[in-house]
Amino acid sequence: MSEFEENIILIYGERGRKWLKSLPSLISQLSVQWGLRDLVPCEHLSYNYVLSGCQDNSTVILKAGVDIQAIQQECEAICAFKGHGLIELLNSDFDKGAILIARAIPGETLTTLFPSMDNEALGIACRLAECLHKAPVPVGHKFPHLSEWLSILDKDWDLPKEQLQLARNLKKDLLNNSLVNVLLHGDLHYANILSDGDDWLVIDPKGVMGNSLYDITGALLREPFKKVMELSNISGMLKNRMEFVAQYSGSDIKQVWAWTYVQTVMSICWSLEDGQDVILKQKFLDILSAPGV
Repeated sequence: MSEFEENIILIYGERGRKWLKSLPSLISQLSVQWGLRDLVPCEHLSYNYVLSGCQDNSTVILKAGVDIQAIQQECEAICAFKGHGLIELLNSDFDKGAILIARAIPGETLTTLFPSMDNEALGIACRLAECLHKAPVPVGHKFPHLSEWLSILDKDWDLPKEQLQLARNLKKDLLNNSLVNVLLHGDLHYANILSDGDDWLVIDPKGVMGNSLYDITGALLREPFKKVMELSNISGMLKNRMEFVAQYSGSDIKQVWAWTYVQTVMSICWSLEDGQDVILKQKFLDILSAPGV
C-alpha cells in the first residue's frame, strides 16, 4: 500500500477505502467529461489524487479529493487569486470532488533551490505572497478566519503543557494585534511554488483570512521539512530565515518567531488529530523553543 493510500485510510477510514476503490472509475468519467488523455499520477501524492495529462494541445493537472468541501474552497481561492501569481483554473466538478488546472512548465518546485540558494528561494516566496495578498477579497466570501484554524490549540493534546500554553498565549496576542486581514494562501511553502517559464506560480491555496505574516512564517520556514531536519545546523538556518522574513516584511523578528511557533504547534495538533507521527515536528518545536533562535 502506498503512502498516499495509507494517508487516505488513516484520515477518512471506510469512506477513504470506498473512495480509493472508486478512483479508476472517477478518473475515467472525468477524462471523458473534460476530454483528457495521457493521464499519469504525479509523484509524492499526499492527501489528493493528482495527475498530469493533456487536453487538446495543452498540458493540464487533474486533482481529485475525498474532502469535497476542501476542493471547493481551493477552487474559490484560485478564482479569488486570479491574476495575482496563482495557477489558472480550467474547470471544476464539485459533485465529483475534482478540479482541472493549467500545468506549470517546466514545473520544478522551489525546493530545488534548497539549501544552496535558500535566500533567493525565500525572496521568491515572499514576493509571491505579497502579490497574493493584493488580491481583492470577494464580496460575500465564505473563507474561514485564522481564529477558526487556531482554535484547535484550545483542545487538550499530548504535548508538553508549557509549549501548548505558550502557543495559546501567543495565538491570543497575535490575533488581537492583527488589525488588517487579507486573503491568505494558507499553506505557502517551497513545494507549492512551481517554475513556469522564467517565472514562478503558486498552487494549492487553502483560502483563509488573516494576518499577512502567516503566509511567510510557519510552513514556509519549516519546509522542505524532511530536508530541513537533515541539516546539521537547523537552529542557525532557522534564525537566518526568520531574520530574512523580518527584514523583507519590515516586521519585528519576535512576531516572525511567534507566528512560526504557533503554526508549528497547530501543525502538530493537526497531525495528532489525524493519528500521524509527530516526532520530527516535536523535535523542530524543541529547536524553535531553544534560547538564541
